[in-house]
Amino acid sequence: MPSLLRCARLRLRFGFIRWCGCGTVPSTRPASTPLRSTLLRSRRRVETVIAGGGPDIVFQPIVRAHDAVIEGYEALSRFPAGGGDTEAWFADAAHCGLGPALERSAAVKALAESARLPDGYFVAVNLSAATLLVDAALVNELLDYGRQRPLVVELTEHGALDDEDAVVAVLGELKRGGVAVAVDDVGSAYAGLRQLVVLEPQIIKLDAFVVHGMKGHKVKSAMAELVLEFARRTEARCVFEGIETDDDLEAATLIGADLLQGYRIGRPAAVDLLV
Repeated sequence: MPSLLRCARLRLRFGFIRWCGCGTVPSTRPASTPLRSTLLRSRRRVETVIAGGGPDIVFQPIVRAHDAVIEGYEALSRFPAGGGDTEAWFADAAHCGLGPALERSAAVKALAESARLPDGYFVAVNLSAATLLVDAALVNELLDYGRQRPLVVELTEHGALDDEDAVVAVLGELKRGGVAVAVDDVGSAYAGLRQLVVLEPQIIKLDAFVVHGMKGHKVKSAMAELVLEFARRTEARCVFEGIETDDDLEAATLIGADLLQGYRIGRPAAVDLLV
């Protein structure tokens, strides 16, 4: 009996707490939180850019190390001020479910504008593996473009791939169609070495963190030499990103770099300034 009485009292007490609103009773109404508001603002910003035809596109030259001759250009996205840097825009788009849509708009605009560049240069566009997996039409557009002029797809993944087999399959389709595959930011990501082995890229881009300030830095120099040797043994080309100073240029040249990219080599510019 005492036990039953105690249970009854607890039920009455819990009922009173719920009645007066002091209990932790889940609400059925969607919460209006700062995070939700931030996501909505991000979504509206991204949708506005997509509706306007995508971000602005600029092209940065990539040159041969031994004679400074331009071999190609990387297409880079530029967004309206106030929304963070380029990485922040793409991260926000991914968080609000518009990552593939924003990447598509940037890639399609880059392909259209790069068609105005002089013949003989390759064009590199940045795409995530996730976008390539869900947008078969974009893959076909890349293949169509690759039949007209040299094209490189730079993978922007900084972590483990969700479906390696599917990614390898779609990259294999691009390679067979004449589109080269590059792995970006090698030396900065935890999964970078695995991606080099699994994806077998034709171009390896050594991250600016390793390249910038390499002169006189034993560890950075050793890392650069390892990546460069890996590229040579796998018949890939290696781009040293982040050449910002004369010292960076000297160190990369002495170490035997193949291709160079950075502000010391050439700043990104709109296509109108390159034709």
